[in-house]
Amino acid sequence: MNFRAIVVVVFLVVVSGGLMVHFRQQSITGVPSGPVKTDDVPVPPKTGPYGKFVVADEPVHHFGVMELGQKGSHEFKIRNDGPGPLKMVALARDHTCQCTLGTLGADGLKPGEESTVTMNWEIKNPATTFEHSAKIRTDDPDNPVITFLVRGLVGKRLTIRTGSEVLVGQLSDTKVTERILVVHSETVDAFEITKLESSNPAIVVTSRPLFGAELREATLDPAMEASSRMMREARQTEAEGKKPSEAGHEGHNHAVPGPDGNLATGMQPEVKSGYELKVVFNSGLPIGKFRESLTIHTDIDIPETSSMVIMFEGSRAGPIEILGTPGTGWSPTEALLRFPRFRAKEGKKAKLLVFVKKTETPWEITDANVSPSFLKYQLIKDENFKGLGRDRYDLFIEIPAGERPVSLGGETIGSLILSTNHPDAKSIRLGIEFTSY
Repeated sequence: MNFRAIVVVVFLVVVSGGLMVHFRQQSITGVPSGPVKTDDVPVPPKTGPYGKFVVADEPVHHFGVMELGQKGSHEFKIRNDGPGPLKMVALARDHTCQCTLGTLGADGLKPGEESTVTMNWEIKNPATTFEHSAKIRTDDPDNPVITFLVRGLVGKRLTIRTGSEVLVGQLSDTKVTERILVVHSETVDAFEITKLESSNPAIVVTSRPLFGAELREATLDPAMEASSRMMREARQTEAEGKKPSEAGHEGHNHAVPGPDGNLATGMQPEVKSGYELKVVFNSGLPIGKFRESLTIHTDIDIPETSSMVIMFEGSRAGPIEILGTPGTGWSPTEALLRFPRFRAKEGKKAKLLVFVKKTETPWEITDANVSPSFLKYQLIKDENFKGLGRDRYDLFIEIPAGERPVSLGGETIGSLILSTNHPDAKSIRLGIEFTSY
């Protein structure tokens, strides 16, 4: 065999081997297995004819509203509009989600031939928006890398703008305290509240459905609306191919629709249905700090989101007022007594002043619940006090000397709960924090 014949044989072996490798990479998945090599990226031929990569619509798709945990899929249609074949590859390193290329021949797409780019993803982040991207690398010299994007919003099936923890503050003793809340859905067109269950009968809740403009106004988040406006203007700038400095406020007047097709939403999912809740705190709540719950039951058919629990936290002074003496770590707003750190063998004692509005029947403590169990208290009436319409008592709270060292604070605190015969103060609840060593 002469030298020229040897060169031809070697060339054919190299070309056929390259085609086999290329075909293996451009299978249904379009993602090569094993380590990524430089050879995985198609290189434009030195001379034409060249393939021309074209996306049938746009490489950016606004998917709409999805829920946390939901899976999505979108298919982009692509074709070769060039006179030559078009090779392409989807490398795993280029994706934020699963991306697959449709079936390609050994030479990729022939002139005029079509295929698809499919993106699959799952909503794992509870942020209000999501975005996934995938890159397709080609041997089209004008389009060596094309980035595909899917964007959308993450909506909540049942939510409340203020959150599930509501701080009520200190309740008034002269007028009823009310709070207005709005519970709504960003994914369900309509739902019903089947039951409102309060942990304390003194908390009375009524509901009414909201519709249209009233619903949108009641659930408007000013901070989110400002962010949405900026996003809409950025989309308009992107759509018109302008630099941000050239766009000015024009994007606001000619806004590009958000992922849900609604110009008014942008980054904020559209509210589909909701209810206004009127929460009334009556006088039956215990004196001191309280933490009560409201469970909202609905007809939404997914167990995890068919109900919502809202916690109310606040305090009540009422007809009984408790004040600390000098050096006592008493917080009236928290109804909490904080002892300074002390030796367990020495113990500790504090004095509080209790002022009680007079009633026809002399005020009495009918029952007491203490935690920890070794905690002691003593209530002594000040017979010399001449307050108008009020009596004064000295309340002594003691951790006896010689008890075991204890640390109570944060989520785990001690308590003194006193039941009384006062018609407007059936219960007094005091929190207690201390560390003994």
